[in-house]
Amino acid sequence: MGDDQHKHIMELEGSDRHLRQGWARIVLSFSVLMGLFHLYIAGFGFFPGVGSREYLVLHLTFGLILVFLIFPIKKGLGQSSIPWYDCVLALCSAFVGLHIMFHMTAPHIMNRNPSGIDLLVSALLIVLVLDATRRVVGKPLVIIASIFILYFFLGEYMPGQFHHTRGDLTRFLHEMGYTLSGVFGTPIYASARYVFIFILFGAVLEATGAGKMFIDLALRAFGRYKGGPAKASVLASGMMGSISGSSTANAVTTGTFTIPLMKKVGFKPHVSGGIEVAASSSGQFLPPIMGAAAFIMVEFTGLPYIDIIKSALIPAILCYTAILFMVHFEASKNKIRGMSKDELVSGRQLLISQGYLIVPVLVLIYFLVLEGRSVFYAAFFSIILLMVLAYFAHKFKERVGRSLFLAGVLFGFAYGIERLLAHVDQNFIRWHAEIALMIVLGTVLALAFAVMQKTFNIETAPVRFGWKQLLHGFELAARNALSVVVACATAGILIGVLQLTGLSTKFVRIVTGFSEDLTAMLPAFMVTDHTQLYFALILSMFACLLLGLGLPTTATYIILAAIVAPVLVTLGLPVLVAHLFVLYYGVLADDTPPINLPAYATAGIAKAGPLRTGVQGFKYDSGALLLPFAFALNPSILLLTDDPWPIVLVNILTALLGIIAFASFIQNWLCRTYHKVERWIALVTALLLVHFHWITDVIGALALGVLFARQYWQQSRSQPKSNIHTSGRHSSHND
Repeated sequence: MGDDQHKHIMELEGSDRHLRQGWARIVLSFSVLMGLFHLYIAGFGFFPGVGSREYLVLHLTFGLILVFLIFPIKKGLGQSSIPWYDCVLALCSAFVGLHIMFHMTAPHIMNRNPSGIDLLVSALLIVLVLDATRRVVGKPLVIIASIFILYFFLGEYMPGQFHHTRGDLTRFLHEMGYTLSGVFGTPIYASARYVFIFILFGAVLEATGAGKMFIDLALRAFGRYKGGPAKASVLASGMMGSISGSSTANAVTTGTFTIPLMKKVGFKPHVSGGIEVAASSSGQFLPPIMGAAAFIMVEFTGLPYIDIIKSALIPAILCYTAILFMVHFEASKNKIRGMSKDELVSGRQLLISQGYLIVPVLVLIYFLVLEGRSVFYAAFFSIILLMVLAYFAHKFKERVGRSLFLAGVLFGFAYGIERLLAHVDQNFIRWHAEIALMIVLGTVLALAFAVMQKTFNIETAPVRFGWKQLLHGFELAARNALSVVVACATAGILIGVLQLTGLSTKFVRIVTGFSEDLTAMLPAFMVTDHTQLYFALILSMFACLLLGLGLPTTATYIILAAIVAPVLVTLGLPVLVAHLFVLYYGVLADDTPPINLPAYATAGIAKAGPLRTGVQGFKYDSGALLLPFAFALNPSILLLTDDPWPIVLVNILTALLGIIAFASFIQNWLCRTYHKVERWIALVTALLLVHFHWITDVIGALALGVLFARQYWQQSRSQPKSNIHTSGRHSSHND
């Protein structure tokens, strides 16, 4: 990622502070220290004096310090240095973190008898977290948190279900600052244990130039076809989005290359930006990483990782199929061509030049799926392999002998440490033989690719990975993680209030009661066994879209998993179905105007209006609006039922047809522009196919078939007339 891209992302996320010289080196040092700390814990476990609780405190402390060093008190100041008051806040963050870390397990804290200084530190922690959240994430989450805090203290004045008498200040400060039920609850645990290490993996991968490689591969696959650059953008953004977990960063990284190509072949600027928004955000539905959501879901549901990614795969494919069909219909409407073969990079050349960057992703999947290793270990080994591969890929082509010697020294060091620690106490460090294996594997693969590059006379990867790129990757990881860290800390406050006041269980009763009331208002012939569930799903959808506005998607999912998912489980949905339901609408909230950071990012690249771009982004992602209802009503497309495979395949096929019908309704096009009646038939057809009953499936499939046949026939009749009036430059378009 270039400096201009990086500055653009930071400005979008609230920081126009561009530090120079010494200040920049201070931020770089803290960022690298934060990355190394997490990498060490991931690979070697906790060291003396730092257990799981202390780890959470240090994770948040690093995040708060960096927020006050990087993000100004408000936008528009254009600072090139850090003002004294932010230095004071950074020092306060360090003091608060160290105090809590050393007193969190003290007897008086464990006995719920905190001292005055303990309570003061906890109050200061809450203020620092809320201010950091305001700077990085924005005001909406801070306002919601403030309302929850007020509710805690004013509960005795609230009516009905909202009434409670637990508003004690000492209890509140103790729970929020020193237990695992407040700031250091499940959200910050997920951020520390799962999210950061994958943000680090994605940042280092991006520092190697992998983003451009994914784009070139996607262009090679789709570039020649109708609307090719847009289809390539969908594919490349999906691959990067699954790893990065940041819609904004992903949109800027891939959009810098794909948006100009989309505009070049004929897509309008705001449409180009909208396609990139939809493709970048939806990557978080895509296994195996899902923007770290899969691993957080393991924590919330207690289900095995392999079960989660297996269930998430089909809906993710359907989601991207919807976006691709939307793009195809857009290209067909506007007669947008693909790219010529001369404009595309050779597939063989690309794989020989940079194909080694795919290997760490495959190793990550291997450790997670086949070996069943923990998230920490899998990410750690993949990062080690990635660094070795990327470093030696250039070195071997330049100086083979010296590079082999250096690789041998690294292997000898790793193997020697492993053998030495096998005979001594390993309380301080738990070394793994796989480290040496990753060094050997990375060295061998780098040498093999260097030989192939020389044999076929192909240039090496455009990014020469060295210490500068590695440090930049660590700094980028720390910066990208800040929005998640502070949002998760604030989410901990929300969840803590829910638990302390009992609102979490009351919220379930409130939603179910409201759904019952709405069901009772309907005529008897309109009520079915699932009517109450339909209302609850609709209410939950709007709650997810509202709560997720302007929030990082990871933090959004954590909040929704704690508040909304239990409601759906109570109403009879399987746990995994409920969590995937809220994940989908939490991610879609990031695409919902007017608070739509990815749209602001792509609008700047496309030179289009942010609001128009945001509307287009929501439009192209709207195919995913039906998916959660589809798998909530029929979990067979999540592979969660005992139905025979033929029935499961039929359900997947009808869901696909429903998604295509809905995409055609949104784009007002199938083979040609719909008449008004045809368009509404397309919408009804989509709803029938999503309902998952054999009668509605048959009616829907027949209706879609009739629509297609009619459209195709009309298009065929008008084709000769159309050819007379179209210029020769359209005659070579690829379909």
